[in-house]
Amino acid sequence: DLGYYYPTNDLVTRPDILFFWLARMIMAGNEFMGKEPFSNVYLTGIVRDKIGRKMSKQLGNSPNPLDLIEKYGADAVRIGMLLCSSAGNDIFYDESQIEQGRNFCNKIWNSFRLVQGWRVDEALQQSAVNSLAVKWFDSKLSQTIQSVEEHYSKFRISDALMAIYKLFWDDYCSWYLEAVKPAFGEAIDKATMDATQVFLEKLLKLIHPVMPFISEELWQSLAGRKEGETIMYQPTPVAGEIDETVINGFEAAKELAGGVRATRQQKNIPPKEPLDIKVKGDFPMEMIPVVTKLANLGSAEKVTESVEGNGISFMVGTVEIFIPLDGLVDAGEEIAKMESELTRLRGFLEGVRKKLSNEAFTAHAPEKVVAMERKKEADALLKIENLEKSLNALKNK
Repeated sequence: DLGYYYPTNDLVTRPDILFFWLARMIMAGNEFMGKEPFSNVYLTGIVRDKIGRKMSKQLGNSPNPLDLIEKYGADAVRIGMLLCSSAGNDIFYDESQIEQGRNFCNKIWNSFRLVQGWRVDEALQQSAVNSLAVKWFDSKLSQTIQSVEEHYSKFRISDALMAIYKLFWDDYCSWYLEAVKPAFGEAIDKATMDATQVFLEKLLKLIHPVMPFISEELWQSLAGRKEGETIMYQPTPVAGEIDETVINGFEAAKELAGGVRATRQQKNIPPKEPLDIKVKGDFPMEMIPVVTKLANLGSAEKVTESVEGNGISFMVGTVEIFIPLDGLVDAGEEIAKMESELTRLRGFLEGVRKKLSNEAFTAHAPEKVVAMERKKEADALLKIENLEKSLNALKNK
């Protein structure tokens, strides 16, 4: 008798059981309550191990949730599992997912400790960098809240949580706090500190449904709360105005800062050494103060022609950035590196051309594969051309 089945994993393999239970609940609701009991049905997959086997006690591949909670914490277990639980698909469990959840908990806790350790100077005026960072994150937060609400309305729980995760980890912790963080031993202005705490409180409210313990603990510590007051009764943050210009401008600043940092790492230039940049193209120059703080720029000059010489160039969208390296790197060492890279690229190009000159390959290989090889050839030619120009400029200096 199907009436004796209970909603277990059988519902995944026996759709007849599922529909029977749904019909039974609808009829019972109409009969006893006079209304339908629900209007939406959310189906989940089953949890499998990382090689795809269904978890069971017989196979011994099912971890004890209480042991995981003891090791990583309840919040870490919840967020780790939910981030990889896309609607309707099976979950391939791996303990690294729970470790990711624990790392996220640590990130949230450390960001709170960082902000609480700042000294506030009420007489200090808000800097241009801090003002831009606050405006950007305020719009970014509202944009994410809109996205999260849309995901929830369509039952895309994993997508909603991933949007909050990225906003908290990447935008708030990695970029916003880095932009407004005062120098060692210095104070922060009150306007920026107040905005930062408001942002953190909204983020805690967003993540609270799946991370109730750490969000409650930090929310209680952010300000003086009344007896019995809890984050559980707080309204979900509502999206405000979104300034797309500020968002796009700050995203360009992040990409530029990343390019400057990569240049330092590639050329072994100390972070304390200021770097000058030449900007060719439509870059939002009002964001340069942000880049200066994030990547330690010396100067930023807008130019109308491409700059050649001893240096590195890269693209930020359609904007060309050139970093002069005169006096910052050893010319002989750079020439040796460039010549070695040219040798490697020429060998790679020769291998690609041999493959493309093989009629059997071009005639029988899938069109996408051949197109990919032609793209490799074009990319290698462009890299060789740019590298040869840089090498000649360095040798003729």
